[in-house]
Amino acid sequence: AKDNNKETTWNDPLESLKNLTFLSDVTPPAVATFLTTASTKLKKAWGLIISFFVGALLTGGLILVPVVTSFSSVSEPVALFETVLNEITSSYVDEVDTNRLFETGVNAMLRSLDPYTEFEGKQEAVQLTESIDGRYGGVGLVISGMTPKDLAKLKADERRTVAKSSSNKLLPEDAVKERNDLSGGITSDEDEEDEQDRHEEMKRIKRARENGISVVQAFEGYAYDYGMRVGDKLVSINDFQITEDTSVEDVRNNLRGEPGTPVDISFTRQGVPGVQTVTMPRIVVKIHDVKLATLIGNKADGIGYIQLRGFTQDAGREMRSAITSLRYQAAEASGGDLKGLILDLRGNPGGLLTSAVDVSALFVPKNSDIVSARGRGFPDSVYVSKVDPFVDPSTKLAVLINENTASAAEIVTGAIQDLDVGVVVGSDRTFGKGLVQNVEALPFNTLLKYTVAKYYTPSGRCIQGINYVEGGGPGENDGKYTANKVAAEDQSVFLTSSGRKVKDGGGIEADYKVPAEKSTPLRVTLLLEGIVSDFASQWSKNHELTNDFKVDDKTYKDFQAFVAKKQKEGDIQLEELYSSPLNDLKKMLKSSGYRESAKELEALEVGIIKDMQKDFEKDRVAIKEDISQQILARYLPQSMVIERSLKTDNQVQAAVKLVRNDKQFKTLLAKGSTVPEI
Repeated sequence: AKDNNKETTWNDPLESLKNLTFLSDVTPPAVATFLTTASTKLKKAWGLIISFFVGALLTGGLILVPVVTSFSSVSEPVALFETVLNEITSSYVDEVDTNRLFETGVNAMLRSLDPYTEFEGKQEAVQLTESIDGRYGGVGLVISGMTPKDLAKLKADERRTVAKSSSNKLLPEDAVKERNDLSGGITSDEDEEDEQDRHEEMKRIKRARENGISVVQAFEGYAYDYGMRVGDKLVSINDFQITEDTSVEDVRNNLRGEPGTPVDISFTRQGVPGVQTVTMPRIVVKIHDVKLATLIGNKADGIGYIQLRGFTQDAGREMRSAITSLRYQAAEASGGDLKGLILDLRGNPGGLLTSAVDVSALFVPKNSDIVSARGRGFPDSVYVSKVDPFVDPSTKLAVLINENTASAAEIVTGAIQDLDVGVVVGSDRTFGKGLVQNVEALPFNTLLKYTVAKYYTPSGRCIQGINYVEGGGPGENDGKYTANKVAAEDQSVFLTSSGRKVKDGGGIEADYKVPAEKSTPLRVTLLLEGIVSDFASQWSKNHELTNDFKVDDKTYKDFQAFVAKKQKEGDIQLEELYSSPLNDLKKMLKSSGYRESAKELEALEVGIIKDMQKDFEKDRVAIKEDISQQILARYLPQSMVIERSLKTDNQVQAAVKLVRNDKQFKTLLAKGSTVPEI
């Protein structure tokens, strides 16, 4: 064992810091910087203790005690962490990756707080920065394929698991489990089900491997303008050859680079013989938050539609530009200003708080509170609109939301609802994320994202739907935080500007409830498994797009035959949505010895497949539209595909009818109004 003579007495913290060797030869740079920073802060803290010692005496010693307590609470864990890391790095039986150990430890620590607090390594930091800035150096392609994790699983031997074994501190359960995993034998019925699950996962990964690296989206103004299309299969990037074992991250890293540098992209396309190559410069790709801005319905009605999918730093500017364009279109079509505007925030995961304020200020009255934020170490802040609204107050505003409208999108929705400047339309409630995260740069191009505050809408409510309780400690939920949903009886009532009642906790409830389109299990499975996309590629190989294109009955029959073939070959399982609960039930029945019931369950699976096949007729219209969207995506820019889909979107159409109905619109915003449903 290593002889460690480090001072461990904490009676004199400053002296201890002098004696501790925080930076050993085996400490990696990232860890060294982390520990050095902590050490520096601790020394500064001790300096403050000395400088304020006299003052502490004059005020009854109220300063000295809490500062020393805080000092020790940080210094001891830092020293222990460094010591454990050094001991494992230098003396563990096998060589270990110190940086990986460090990240594992930090991530486990942060995981005990909430799902939003995370350490971002170099690669994750780049992705987070791009999502905040909304720009990167590249060509404007979104691609899909095998991830590094998929590749690792594919190359690893399939492991087999046995039922849980008893364990003790000398022979932990994980050690027993890993021994049995690698022993090569299946010892119970439960293991057969686990093996089946792993088999299905391997099939999915192998299918992704066979599909290669494919284009999911080509941005207008970038790769789309150079001829790239959805469904193209990439072959090489400059001299980098793409093989079946190439991960999507490897390809992305080769596509991106310094703006101005040229890149050759070679690809194949269904229906086009040979390999095609395009040469284009890498440029600063701007990921637009506004995906579509257009007049909807009869243009003479002057009703605009904006789809906002994020809140990067330019969201406010993009929204202002989109509204200006719609005003111009409305003036040309009817000679007047916008009469109505539909802001679509469905599926918007949020982004920058400041961008949410910028967007909100376009609609709310001058000097209105938009949002406030409060936290333990976060100064109380109130964000107020300092300008007159950019949208005329006479323009009827409807905001579309769903369960995936979150964070910054909820700030905008909450401000519009609380200040009664628009009607919130949706099937129920938004996501319910009322937490604010700070992103702090760390050494070696890493980041720390952590929760610093809760935000409150103008009426004073926090719409956070889940309360997180710090976890940690051995055997406590694997160290993870505890999540408790805000109960209905714990929600408080607040009032909007006109006196309408609204509640906190659990997101923002729609003022006007319109059910979302319901999908059958068959349709969901076809989309999740990528079968519709695969068929669209097959269709493009044998057909040409015409001006009067539509998915007719013959095409739909061809699609059904395509699905049947995939199912027969084992490429898809129609009952996939039910496989997890069914497998769990199988395990329970077999472990209880209920063999006959287990056989009946197998018959149930067959019945489920038959019932789902009937959904081909029940969901004919919706599945036809899905096929149409996927085919058109291979020929048209994204904005045109989105615009076309609005015609069959029942929530959008309901919002259009609402803003046309002046009396109903005003009634919904009046004091004492109730939430209607259609």
